[in-house]
Order: sequence, then structure tokens, then C-alpha cells
Amino acid sequence: MTKVSTVGVITLAAAVSLTAIHAVKVRAEQTSPHAHHVTSHTHITLPSDKPDFAAMGDVKQKKTAFFAYLQPMIDRENSTIAHNRGLLEHYFTQHPAPSHGGNAPTEFLENIASQYQLPIPTAGVNATWQQAILARVDQIPAALVMSQAAIESAWGTSRFAVEANNYFGQWCYTQGCGLFPHQEKGGHFHEVQRFANTQAAVDAYFTNVNTNPAYQALRDIRAKQRAAGTPITSDAAANAMAQGLIHYSQIGEKYVQEIRAMIHDDRQYMPPVNAA
Repeated sequence: MTKVSTVGVITLAAAVSLTAIHAVKVRAEQTSPHAHHVTSHTHITLPSDKPDFAAMGDVKQKKTAFFAYLQPMIDRENSTIAHNRGLLEHYFTQHPAPSHGGNAPTEFLENIASQYQLPIPTAGVNATWQQAILARVDQIPAALVMSQAAIESAWGTSRFAVEANNYFGQWCYTQGCGLFPHQEKGGHFHEVQRFANTQAAVDAYFTNVNTNPAYQALRDIRAKQRAAGTPITSDAAANAMAQGLIHYSQIGEKYVQEIRAMIHDDRQYMPPVNAA
């Protein structure tokens, strides 16, 4: 099952599941490994209004405004992920996995497991699960996220971006959940997911890329980048991780090259990398 995006890119229906879209987010201000409340994100100012990108006749102005609009929301999500990853790493250091069986999970670990769709083994938290969850709870470079958003939303001018706050081509499968139902064989259909706001769309994108089996390659590349000491939010990491999005679109390698070209050619319009 495929769809044709507003800019002619054919993307996979598997790009996002309804479960991923509605996954419960584990916010740093909600919980810690021991269920203590922690405040986060106070240093990130989110945009209050969505610009009218279609009204911007100057291409450079449009690109600059588009990236400036999305970057704070991407930084917010990356900040949350970095915080939760730090909590995980600290907890795993303080509670090493036993050679046999596993440790009893805390509420924090259970919430993380639910959000990242990786159930904790019946025997408890073991070394294999620790490694697997850390591969999912990790950041995605803003340059990569913004480039995909620009491609999928036609620089924020598509109907789906304007009316549904959908910048990444996410689908849903419940009638009325979005725009433009598409009838398929066997009576199945999809709609383009409607989000309450752009932050919700960004969060759903992160959940999708960090959990969907279609993007396991991206997570593997990211883990190798981290092991090699490459900053995960850097453009170098973004270029490497773009290869892991080959299944986001049916045009495959061409889609990867489009993302990489945008990271390179339009970097001048993007805000500086936030290493949070």
C-alpha cells in the first residue's frame, strides 16, 4: 500500500501505525527511574502561531521560516529523549543486569517499554533488553527531520500540513481520524492523520522512526555513529542515518539522495545544530 505525497514522493503506508501515533509519551517532567518528578524543556521556546508559508513569495524567506518554525519542536523532543536516555543509562549502571534472569522493572522502565513498543521480558530486565531499548531511546538529527518535513509537506504548504498539522505523511486507519480516506481492496482504507498541533506530529514522527521495524536500519546506523563518537545531532550523523529511511518511500535510494541533498543545499537556511 502506497500513497503519493504532495510533492510527488511515494511513501509507504507502513510509515506510521495508529499505535505509534497515540503512544503515551514519557516526559522528563512526568517521571524518573524512581517516579520522581523532574522539570524539563523550560529553556525551549515554542512558536505560538503557524506561519502562512504559501503566502511567502521569496523562496529563501520561506525556507528560513519553515526551518525556524519546526526546529524548537524538534529540539524539545530531542531534549526529552536525551533526558530519558540519560536516566536509563544511569539506572542500568546502578542496576547491572544479572547473568541469569533479570531485574524487576520500575514504573519508569515499564512506561518507556510501552512508549517504545519493546516489552520487558517476563523474567525481568536483562542485558539484551537494555541494549535494545537504548537503541530506540535516542535522538534524531534536526537536519534530517526538517528535510523530511520539507519534502513531505511541500515546505508546509500542503493541505495536510495546513489543515491537519501533518508534516511527515503519517497515515491512520480509523474513519474520521484524518483527511482524504482512500478505499483499498478488501474494504481497507487509510486517511492522512490529523494532529491537534505540529508538536504532536513531530512527536509521532519520532515515535515512528524509533519503533517501526521498517527503520531498524536507521537505528543500527545511529548506534554505530554513537559508538564511533559521532555527535548524534550532527549533520554527519544525519547524512549517515538518511540511508536508514530507504523504506520510508517506494522510490527508495532516490528518496535518500533527496534528503541528503536538502541537508547539504539548504543547511544555510537551517538554525545551528542544537547539541541538547
